[in-house]
Amino acid sequence: MDRTFEIMQIIASVSIVSAEDICLEDTLASIGIDSLKKVELIVALEDMLDITFEDADLDPAKLTCAGDVVDLTQRYLPE
Repeated sequence: MDRTFEIMQIIASVSIVSAEDICLEDTLASIGIDSLKKVELIVALEDMLDITFEDADLDPAKLTCAGDVVDLTQRYLPE
């Protein structure tokens, strides 16, 4: 499975938009992910992909759009 689509599905699971309708450029706020949902998203990504993010990488100012989440997550996935 394409990892980007898999990550987008996880993003969609905590948003108000389906994975097919989310673009990498969409802000998290525009798809219904507020600060509390962002925490839920991080936990879901860690659980479903068996990864652990470093706290330093979870700066909310750097995670503003779906593409930011995809880029960060892909850095933690094995090749």
